[in-house]
Amino acid sequence: MSAANASVQMLLYWLFNIISPSINAQVIVTYILAEKSISCKSAITNFKMPHFESIGDDTIGWNCFILVLHISLLLSLIIIIDTGLLKFSFSFLYKSNFDENTLDDDVLVERSRILDLQTNIFDDDDDEHIDYLTVNDLVKYYPRRKILAVNHLTFGAKRGEAFGLLGYNGAGKTTTFRVIIGDLLSTQGTAYIDGQNVRRRIRSTRHLGYCPQENCSMEFLTVQDSLYLLARIRGVKISHIKTIAETMSSLFLLDPFLNNYIHQLSGGTKRRLHAAMALIGPPLVAILDEPTMGVDPNARQQMQKIFLNAVKAKLTIILTSHSMDECERVCNRLGIMVKGQLACLGTIQHLKSKFGQGYTIEIKVRSISDDTNIAPIHNVQSFLLSQKQYHVEIKETTNSTGLFHISQTTPAELFQLIEENKQQLNIETYTISQTTLEQIFLSFGKEIHTT
Repeated sequence: MSAANASVQMLLYWLFNIISPSINAQVIVTYILAEKSISCKSAITNFKMPHFESIGDDTIGWNCFILVLHISLLLSLIIIIDTGLLKFSFSFLYKSNFDENTLDDDVLVERSRILDLQTNIFDDDDDEHIDYLTVNDLVKYYPRRKILAVNHLTFGAKRGEAFGLLGYNGAGKTTTFRVIIGDLLSTQGTAYIDGQNVRRRIRSTRHLGYCPQENCSMEFLTVQDSLYLLARIRGVKISHIKTIAETMSSLFLLDPFLNNYIHQLSGGTKRRLHAAMALIGPPLVAILDEPTMGVDPNARQQMQKIFLNAVKAKLTIILTSHSMDECERVCNRLGIMVKGQLACLGTIQHLKSKFGQGYTIEIKVRSISDDTNIAPIHNVQSFLLSQKQYHVEIKETTNSTGLFHISQTTPAELFQLIEENKQQLNIETYTISQTTLEQIFLSFGKEIHTT
């Protein structure tokens, strides 16, 4: 019976060693201590731990072998998880009813251009017309919630281009970014960074910088530690890390906070730190998800200058922001996402010309010294409203100024109309401007609420 108990005990001993890496490691540590420490030997003897007494030179080799096996298996598992091989796209649950004929003409041209590319690998570093980032027929569907977050999205961003990806909350911008960085697996389609498929996460993210919408840095690190760590991860030479970290700290106005822990920083300072971490290296492509949100105006202007200089240095930037002024200043080209798909695409001037509805005219009249209570701007207001063919809308008026929107006219006609009646209406100055980017953005928002 004792022999049977010993066999069961030995079986359980090896079973637990094989199943649990921590138990096996504990056995090895105990063996080493028992060989080197007299007190450990006496403890094993005094407390009568027979399973440790049986550990000897003839069995410890098997424990070491199991330890090596554990390390190999767990390391392989980490690599498999990190490369996304254990993620499932559930593409079989997605039934597509996508019709590309419903797309805007510019979006359709861009889609055809990207889908017709024979290769996404670029050998000529001097070619400014290559796409460092291509999003190829990307679909992200959540089967449990039955939500189509990204709907066959296709676009490319060229080397040295700042591409603005705009849209209301829930349009699919952040989901698109998470697929590009390899955090999510797409249902269909994929994206390429410098020719590397984002599904091969280790290769593609080598050239990618990312400033997420939510702060996600390690709170127990200081600002300086964070910059050093990211520079090291990016592969910056050790001899250059200090210089690069100091440069990024100076550019993003982080010098006063270098020795502060991240949890001690304000929200705006954290945003500056995340933007600096996204551009450190530097990468080939930087994705900036609302990088200036909560940042004070002075720092915001400084960050915009940095983004512009990065673009001049041939870095590709993908920017999303709720500040239309920021997009107009930084971006060469932009697209507005609606329900997971691009509703429009092109340069800012192109979008204003295509989707802008008329012109805005701001008029200032000379003050008139008379006894009437009629505001000086009243005559201008009455005159413009009488021009029914121009569809004039009053935006704002004061005693001597007025802001009007005119939807049915051309700049030449509008200039002629004002010049011919300038003296009669007592107009001192006036300015004519196109529809703003914000007005175009809001017009797409109205489409969302009406559908």
